[in-house]
Amino acid sequence: MGIVHHSSYINYFEHSRIQWIKKNGFSYKELELSGLILPVSKLNVSYLSPAFFDDELTIETELMEVPSSKLIFDYLVFRNNIVITKAQTILAFVNKVSKKPMKCPKEIYNKVSSLFL
Repeated sequence: MGIVHHSSYINYFEHSRIQWIKKNGFSYKELELSGLILPVSKLNVSYLSPAFFDDELTIETELMEVPSSKLIFDYLVFRNNIVITKAQTILAFVNKVSKKPMKCPKEIYNKVSSLFL
């Protein structure tokens, strides 16, 4: 059909989120080595217009609030400076060993909370 499959966007969001984490001074690999994982607990996507094969897309990723026990990211997907998709993911802070939810670690909270001042 020449249209980007809807499931591809999940990978786009993950890649954009990992880049956001890296840009803000963290390494996802190091977070996991420290015993923290961040599974997606919720995903909401609104497809406003299709993306086609060979389209060049830009994704803006924004953390929506100071983290407590979760991270809330909003995404805008642009094609030619026009928003074609809006989405939100919620990621839970989870202890890698026990698989139980946990509060945001202080080093993450301290760095990320400064984005909201």
